[in-house]
Amino acid sequence: MTELMRNWKARLLIDGARQQDLHVGGFRLECTRYERCDTALIRVVTKNKTVLRDLVENRSGFDRPDVMLQVARGDEEWTTVFHGVLDALYKENGNALFVLECRDYMAFLLDTRLAASWSNQTALELVQEAVQRAGLTFRTDIVSGTTDAAAYCGQFWQLEHRRLSAVTQNRYQTAFDIAYSLSRDHGYECHASGKTIHIHAPYAVGEGGTRLFSPGGVSVQSFRHDLGLARNVVVGVQSWDSRQRARSEVYFDGQNFSNEMPGANAALYTFRAPGLRMDDIRRLAKGKYRRIVSHAYEVRLSLPAVTGLAPRHFMTVDEGISDGVRTLSVDSVTHFMDPAHGYRQDVTLRDRVF
Repeated sequence: MTELMRNWKARLLIDGARQQDLHVGGFRLECTRYERCDTALIRVVTKNKTVLRDLVENRSGFDRPDVMLQVARGDEEWTTVFHGVLDALYKENGNALFVLECRDYMAFLLDTRLAASWSNQTALELVQEAVQRAGLTFRTDIVSGTTDAAAYCGQFWQLEHRRLSAVTQNRYQTAFDIAYSLSRDHGYECHASGKTIHIHAPYAVGEGGTRLFSPGGVSVQSFRHDLGLARNVVVGVQSWDSRQRARSEVYFDGQNFSNEMPGANAALYTFRAPGLRMDDIRRLAKGKYRRIVSHAYEVRLSLPAVTGLAPRHFMTVDEGISDGVRTLSVDSVTHFMDPAHGYRQDVTLRDRVF
């Protein structure tokens, strides 16, 4: 295992160019499918400090340095494990050791504050506009040929977002809020791939370029089976229209929708969402249910680094409790590389049903 972890090398590309005077001394990457940026702490060694000075001088906003971290094992081709922007630069102990703090391009969505209102636009058009205002490229696999996608693309939204939105705590304060909220509420994934924000339906194994990993040398650190989420989970969503004095309520148990309150033995989770139609309420209930029950089964493991392992892929694991091997979804991957211990990954897996 030690040999597998140490037979790696890394290089850094800044603004698309290899920096010969910057040598990667180690890094830590945190990559996740949750609503946050992927982050990188990259230690670099250099004797020519003017290289770093030239990189950061007069660079801010959308003009921050583009950072690409690549790794390779032995004589294999270079693989990009992180692509984002430089947020901060600081110096550690020693005259030649520096650390680059980076985030992926979701950072541009987080840093873009919006003060506007929209009407007669679909939810997908709102996300596209928010992404483009952040200076990024928008891409989606959603087409109007399916029922769910048509519901996402076809309904018109009117969102109020005035200058006092920060004071009134409006839920859409940044481009990030709009992109994630609208995509999540309709059951879609939203993530950054380089400078492109990609929205798509959750992929099953083999779809959308997803891979199934079965690596060796895996050490299961922990597993957790939540019996409270294993069965009899019900999600209830309530909505109302004050103008028409209409109230709607629906319950979803993973299989069927009902208007009746579940029995006392059910684990009930309730949510309120004013101003929604019945199809919106059902879609929201289904999404809430899927996110809740995905935490019923969780495995954390550590392994020698595997090329291409990232959130939204899949992995087989045998934790010794359930019968046989289970296929779980990769929720997060944390990369560690340093000269002493080599390159390894800590992975969190969950039994996602979407």
